Amino acid sequence: MQLPFAEKQVKTEFMEQILSIQSAVTLGFVGNSVAGPVITHLGHHPLLVDSVTLAAHPGYGLVAGDKIPDDIFSSILDALPSLGALPHIGAVITGYLGAPSQIDPITKLITTWQAERPKGHYVLDPVLGDNGRIYVDKDLVSAMRDQLLPLASFVTPNQFELQLLSGLDVHDIASADTAALHLLDQNPHLNGVVATGISTPQGRVHDRLISRYDLVDLAYAKRAAGIAGGGDLLTVILTSWLAAGMSFKNSFIAASGQAHDIIDQSTGHLEIALLENLHRLTPITKTASTVKLDGLA
Repeated sequence: MQLPFAEKQVKTEFMEQILSIQSAVTLGFVGNSVAGPVITHLGHHPLLVDSVTLAAHPGYGLVAGDKIPDDIFSSILDALPSLGALPHIGAVITGYLGAPSQIDPITKLITTWQAERPKGHYVLDPVLGDNGRIYVDKDLVSAMRDQLLPLASFVTPNQFELQLLSGLDVHDIASADTAALHLLDQNPHLNGVVATGISTPQGRVHDRLISRYDLVDLAYAKRAAGIAGGGDLLTVILTSWLAAGMSFKNSFIAASGQAHDIIDQSTGHLEIALLENLHRLTPITKTASTVKLDGLA
């Protein structure tokens, strides 16, 4: 199976396997329930490991389900090297995790995988909280910052998560850029930060790509209310394009624009209208404002 791309410099690549470690729900679209359809639609093979399994995300007001027991979770991750899976995995995503105890087996797996696929992409989606509220165990914040962030190729925090990871106040675009550059300075393995949902007084939200060389800004009209699964969607689109050989900059432009396009087609705040809008995941056409960051090479 081969994939078409908009970038002339990108060679056509064969299907990659993408390992996604995050939540799963029976009803709706968050976590792996987003990752599976999107990865498949974009021509890759999803390998899904659930961190928690729930009837629906907590926004429904009913929590039914729980995290995967530690022994089962660890045994699944430990089995992947024994099964010979690691050389075939082109990218790894981690999203919502159920407990700090899941960090060690993930760290072990990613370290082993990176030794076998040094050019693979590990995309850390730090699903920790939003709007000033942490909605995971607080020990997960420090464990993710100390163990997973140093391994990540790219990280995709929202405004509040960027603040949690950097330890810096993030209240506008300038402070978001400062926090992102701090993460890059503190984590040599990190290639770039995608800061999402940065609010401005003009009623806009900005998705920002910050690397050591470039800054790309994409702005959108702010919705009256957020929608569950939007960040998960952006991260998995980004990872799928990266796995296909597209540059970080163009993967970001595609992921941000296509995620917001699908979100705009979704009514209400509980669920993104995913399946009926998968056709919107197409080669990039959107332009972005790009600024060269001098002195950061």
